[in-house]
Amino acid sequence: MINWEGIRSALYPIRDYEDLSRRWREGFAYRFVVKSYNYSIIEMADYTARLLGGDARNRYAGWAADLIRIFQQLDQHGVKNILGLVEQVDTQESFEGFCLQTGMDPEEVINVLKYLVYWFIPMKKYLSELVKKDPQYAAVIDPLRQAGIRYNLDLIEQGITPDARRALAAQVSVDEAQITRLVNWADFSRMPWASAATISNIVGAGYGSIAKLAAADLEQVKSDFFRYGDSIHKNLKFGNEIESSHRIAKIVPKVLIE
Repeated sequence: MINWEGIRSALYPIRDYEDLSRRWREGFAYRFVVKSYNYSIIEMADYTARLLGGDARNRYAGWAADLIRIFQQLDQHGVKNILGLVEQVDTQESFEGFCLQTGMDPEEVINVLKYLVYWFIPMKKYLSELVKKDPQYAAVIDPLRQAGIRYNLDLIEQGITPDARRALAAQVSVDEAQITRLVNWADFSRMPWASAATISNIVGAGYGSIAKLAAADLEQVKSDFFRYGDSIHKNLKFGNEIESSHRIAKIVPKVLIE
């Protein structure tokens, strides 16, 4: 029998198993997520080694090693890819069946699933939550909302290519440059733990897209962040969002076509 008290504790701050599965269902409801994020289990282990193992302060080394070991176990039990995994554990009952069939530790499987929804699978966020208050930004959000585009993932789905962004701009009667800017801000929100403040700082430092940030020299990124921090009278510390954002921009799956 599975100890669901222990599972609920391991899930925190996620409310319950249904909430956990809702999060990956929401992400994989988008075509671009299915196309770009359905890594094989072995690819996911490698991605984890780069994402967590590459942290400059080595904060996640032990956790990364545990996750990689669990991914290797999943591969040995015949789980092929991320969609294959979440489909096999989509409900609480199927999760129980999967753990009983494979003999895997339920809390270790939860550890992987929780990692996927917080650190890998893109999470839905309202467009209004992407950046700090900006009158120009608000003026673009309203017509998008009226067109049924309310979330970051909606906007990415509708704006992946230049032609798609051009068509969307015409549809909602908004300047194409503004749509492109907003699509790129939504794209930044795919990076784990990218808050509105972090996205605002990246854009303010002169990096309007993940591709531009990933291609930049790290020393130049430092200089640009510090310059921007001085301009807004804030001390933007390099060891936190700057280094992490630059490093993760090189790792996160590429989605937008420039």
